[in-house]
Amino acid sequence: MSKMSKKKDKKKEAAAPVAVVRKIDRSKLTTETLKTIATQVKAKRHAQEACDEAVIKARLEGCSWVQIAAALGISPQGARQKYLSRIPG
Repeated sequence: MSKMSKKKDKKKEAAAPVAVVRKIDRSKLTTETLKTIATQVKAKRHAQEACDEAVIKARLEGCSWVQIAAALGISPQGARQKYLSRIPG
């Protein structure tokens, strides 16, 4: 296959997803997509609140910042900086 035909094939491949998008009813897509975004943002907010509460509880129960950080998947310094001001007492 020549270099020129390879370039044409790549252009066709790149254009294919665009053709599919044009066939979708964009009004439904936009409405449903925006609803999905709103739902996911709400779920993320609730998950973050639950995580915050769990970190506070863990700290009050005596867990170290190293243990909490490991559970969060961040550094101990990052965990301490993020949550220290939220710990009562």
